Amino acid sequence: MERSESYSQLGLFIVQFQNAETALTELLTLMAGTDDEAVLILVNELEYSQRVKTTDVMFARFIDLHRDTDKTVKQEFHRLMVELLRLGERRNEMVHSRYWDWQNIEGSMGLLRQNSKLRASRGTRDEHEEELLPEAFDKDLESLSKALGGLEHFRLRVIDWLYPDVEA
Repeated sequence: MERSESYSQLGLFIVQFQNAETALTELLTLMAGTDDEAVLILVNELEYSQRVKTTDVMFARFIDLHRDTDKTVKQEFHRLMVELLRLGERRNEMVHSRYWDWQNIEGSMGLLRQNSKLRASRGTRDEHEEELLPEAFDKDLESLSKALGGLEHFRLRVIDWLYPDVEA
């Protein structure tokens, strides 16, 4: 049976997301300014959302230590971290769902994604279904690509702040 392009898009999203996790770790290591292996040991124990929050706080601390740095950059970085948290929630939805091949009424192949969440406060289990044609992943992939670009932008800025006298 031929698999739909949606499977490829789903896989691409998951792999690109791993790149975001790696970029966060690299940024944490760079800002720590200490033994890289020690930082990697600690970061390895952080779940994704903890890694994002740690990076956010570490960046704010880094900015505070570099007094000549524009303080509004903290807000810009925090917005990026909020977006990465949102993307992490989307990734978790994707990873922890069940999938079926699906064909819409026009004959296009895609995936039907289904997951459920327990709502303890209401005593219910909510089911959610999403129809995913290949283009349904475009927004997620675009957001992730933009976030990866933002992480790289900040990584380069941190390097510039750490080594202001070094020409690129």
